[in-house]
Amino acid sequence: MELGIPAKRPIYDGPVIRLTHREASGLASGLRGAVTLAREAGIRLGKPVILMSYLSEFGGDVKALVEAAAQAEAISVLSPDLLFEYFDRIGDYIDVIRMYGMKPSFFVSSKFPHKILSKLASTNPLLIYLGLQPATGVKLPVAIYRNLRLARSIIGPRTYLLAGFSIRTPEAAESVVMAGADAVVVGSEVVRRYRSGGLDSVANLLCSIRKALVVSVG
Repeated sequence: MELGIPAKRPIYDGPVIRLTHREASGLASGLRGAVTLAREAGIRLGKPVILMSYLSEFGGDVKALVEAAAQAEAISVLSPDLLFEYFDRIGDYIDVIRMYGMKPSFFVSSKFPHKILSKLASTNPLLIYLGLQPATGVKLPVAIYRNLRLARSIIGPRTYLLAGFSIRTPEAAESVVMAGADAVVVGSEVVRRYRSGGLDSVANLLCSIRKALVVSVG
């Protein structure tokens, strides 16, 4: 279960998710309050938690970010801006997160250099999250599926590959999994459904996606 820390500048999120960052900021008192809420949510859900947070929220301090994940009792921490804004700190991130008994997780884009993608896979990460677009909530072009197949061929079959950004329908989710993803992340469309039809609408969407994936995988 991915639980996010609200960010002041969620630059890799689209307008729908950016709004949720602003709204969620009012539910917790600063970073410490957000971490506490994430920990409590994980306990209530009874699921392993992956903490998602922009490293910029911690002033680029990798150790502070990982310590927050440890306080939230997370099994990993995923930082959307790590490889883009703090590339020189990747080694520090890997060392610190292992020191805390967690596995690294990485967010990459479809245009990430192949050699670096292969190097990340060699660190035995918990997962690699492939962003299919520059930001969330953008319609998927056909080329995305080619890029996804290429990413799978680079990282190999043993690395868990998530794909997200702009997955809105069961058909899109099925196509992404058939192209090589192990799982899909649906964000903006879940928020839209919740705002327009509440939890029942969200449940209907997720059930239809699950049904499509079960049928496609067999």
